[in-house]
Amino acid sequence: MKKMLLLSITVFFFFSCDFIMKERKDDDTEANTSKVVLGTDKDEHGCVTSAGYKWSLLRKECVRPFEEGYRLNAIEQLEGESIDKSAFVIFEDGGERAELYLPDAKNSVMLEEDDKKGNYSGSGWKLHQKDGYKLQKGPQILYAGAKIEEGQITGYDKPEDATP
Repeated sequence: MKKMLLLSITVFFFFSCDFIMKERKDDDTEANTSKVVLGTDKDEHGCVTSAGYKWSLLRKECVRPFEEGYRLNAIEQLEGESIDKSAFVIFEDGGERAELYLPDAKNSVMLEEDDKKGNYSGSGWKLHQKDGYKLQKGPQILYAGAKIEEGQITGYDKPEDATP
């Protein structure tokens, strides 16, 4: 009787270890998971959209508007730090055209310079530079941003306890 009990326990442990040690694949789990790999989703120009690249009509290359453009925040989110609702503008080197990237638009909008005061327009959009950038569609201003000067320095070069 003791031999039969010992044999039963040994067989039980053998099968349980075999079950535990086997590598199993659950087909249902693999079918429902999908991985997003950066670099695999390219648009018709070869720009990797998951990495933030978009085709620039001005530069004829893939650019990241949030790195190379001027940021214009949506009026309702001017205090926020998120770029989800921001528009970006890239200016041509000669200054006669600008390219506008809107948050939910697939393609950019080309703007032409209206006058030598830095005002641009195109496709119903108007960009004004007076007192910082303002972007409007029709009569309503939808985006705004501060004018960024090249070489602008903020703060003081004196010790912290000194007053300006």
